[in-house]
Amino acid sequence: MQCNYPPIQTAVIGDFQRTDFQRVIRHIREKTAAIYFDKLALFLQTDGLTHNYDLIFLLASNFSQYSPRDIQRLQMRWPFARIVMIASSLAEGERRTGWLPPDLIRCYWHQWETEVLPVFTSFCDHRLSTWGLPSSASDEERLLKTASAVDQAKSISAKSQPKTAVILADDPAMRELLVDWVTQKGFKAEVQRKPDFQSTTETVTETVEAAEILLDVTSEKFAETVAAVQFLKKHRPAATRLTVFYTGPRPDETQLLAQAGADHIVAKPFFPPQ
Repeated sequence: MQCNYPPIQTAVIGDFQRTDFQRVIRHIREKTAAIYFDKLALFLQTDGLTHNYDLIFLLASNFSQYSPRDIQRLQMRWPFARIVMIASSLAEGERRTGWLPPDLIRCYWHQWETEVLPVFTSFCDHRLSTWGLPSSASDEERLLKTASAVDQAKSISAKSQPKTAVILADDPAMRELLVDWVTQKGFKAEVQRKPDFQSTTETVTETVEAAEILLDVTSEKFAETVAAVQFLKKHRPAATRLTVFYTGPRPDETQLLAQAGADHIVAKPFFPPQ
């Protein structure tokens, strides 16, 4: 018996009639039932408020079309979504400004079929992909991730069992939110205590089979958080994705957490103040 995963929820924002994006749109329509918006503001104000998304595509037709604040609003409203920006021929110069939004996947329109489509297809088929790696990952790490994902996918298929998501969260409300989310995504939720750095055997034994580890940080001591991430990176398999939930991380903190081993850093609170 195979696992029945819910369909990938996708939103596409931008000028999807533009010639540069036609192949992108064709493949998105083949794999998902996406919704389309011309303007980001309209997406945030209307239908976007009533859905949860796995993928949000930003079609960048012009230079600096989407501001850092735009990206932050998306990340705060949908902290679990993968945000993918496709740059048209008129937006390719953005990379030279030195500003690349954290935790955002970005490629040029002409790289779609060669670099993005295989990963997009794996993601839509609920197979592990390199989209979980931080931007600082090397080519070797990406190759190892791909190989590990193939091995794990075969193992999971043979066992015919749902993948396990381990939740490390002290706050009851956060635990409940994460359990609901991973369950909806087809994972088996397993709630555990935080890693004990004086006695690690139990935690390591319990997390080695996890496909996902979600670490909610409540401590205000950043050094402790980095130590926790390093600990989990050391003891988890390469194919296990580690997501860290941290309150208002600065850009330098985000970079340090990614270097320590976090695959995905989600800023709390998820919603901007009213």
